Amino acid sequence: MIDTLAWMLVAATLIPAHRAAARSSPRQLVALGALEAASLGLIALAAWSEPRWAMLAQEDGPIEWATFAAFVLAAGVLLVSVRKRGSGRWFQAACVLLALFCVTVAGEEISWGQRLFGFKPPEVFLDRNFQQEFNVHNVLMHEGGLGFKLQSKHLVMAIALSFGLLWPALVRLRPLRVFAELAPPFALAPIALAIWAVQVSYPVDLTGEGAELMCGMFFLASAILATEASANRVAQTLAAPLFAGIVIAVVMARVVFGADDAGRAAAQAELAQLQTDVLAGTTARLENRSIHKRVFTAARDGYLRLSGGMYLEGQGTPGEGKRGDPALRHDRRGYFLDPWNNPYWIYVGKRTRDVALYSFGPNRRRDVVARDRRSNPGDDIIVRFNLVKPAAPAAPSVDEPEPGPESSESSEPPEPSEPSEPSEPTP
Repeated sequence: MIDTLAWMLVAATLIPAHRAAARSSPRQLVALGALEAASLGLIALAAWSEPRWAMLAQEDGPIEWATFAAFVLAAGVLLVSVRKRGSGRWFQAACVLLALFCVTVAGEEISWGQRLFGFKPPEVFLDRNFQQEFNVHNVLMHEGGLGFKLQSKHLVMAIALSFGLLWPALVRLRPLRVFAELAPPFALAPIALAIWAVQVSYPVDLTGEGAELMCGMFFLASAILATEASANRVAQTLAAPLFAGIVIAVVMARVVFGADDAGRAAAQAELAQLQTDVLAGTTARLENRSIHKRVFTAARDGYLRLSGGMYLEGQGTPGEGKRGDPALRHDRRGYFLDPWNNPYWIYVGKRTRDVALYSFGPNRRRDVVARDRRSNPGDDIIVRFNLVKPAAPAAPSVDEPEPGPESSESSEPPEPSEPSEPSEPTP
């Protein structure tokens, strides 16, 4: 019901917004048309082929890099062009703060270069960030101080509505009029509402990635409209992040990351050890379940018992042991990270009991469809086998965390025709 009302509100603002843009300037009309075209393009892509959409919207894909480029470009426009337009210190300080916010969002989007540089995040992020990535917004998802789990989509919705609707209203007040040029015009209000509406309805997996891209485009449109750029320059600026996203994704996959034969050999050996440990460490909780999780999460949530196994060289993992136990490993292997410091993943089919253990490989991006044995693995390293033995009873665990509902932002579509454990998201 609420999602229908949300889209009705978006539709109700379209005609007034177009009229306001036409009365104001061709620049606003071009900006609104460009954002609408980008939004419709994303919707059409997801409607045409959800698997293709998932491949483009997953980590280090064109959508994510376009989002990064949009926020970085918005920060650059604010610092280089917009800041020079105001002589007051308060206005210039606001430009700097808004630019820093855009840079922070861009950094969070790519986990501050964790996958790019392949560094191991501090333990607090490995233990408390469900994606085991170096970013703050996913740590907040499981914090209890607010009384609810703060998901990424809630942050995006709050940012879009605050910047797109609340901020333009506040700068109408006399004390805040000095910041009026930093607020998006009313003509862009339907885009802010559409970002909120699509997050409410969430029609397909990884919808949030498209909403984040449009949020970055929204900030960029507001920044470029605060300059004296022509209508053509506005259109070119808004097209730049989309082009940059495609180029960066291709360059990263084919040039920057490379093959890394040594890393592949190490991952293959570690996955063989994990295969032995999984066969010996399945629990009753995994029986009659379909899961698609990071291996660390599967162990933490009681689907597997991997402490004392070959992969951990007889030691324990923080996912199963008590905090502070000196016998637990806190290195890469203790958190089940591959040679590129990305998580190992496990997929188990409910009916077939097929298992896929895999690493994203040197390009740090999922290429394989884990549940499909015929899927092209790309540069992913994967071992497949079957759970031929019955599940053993789950051993009691002290202070074992209760499994919470996973976010629905999975980079693969859910398995059809059978209930399953929710897949873990990949940014």
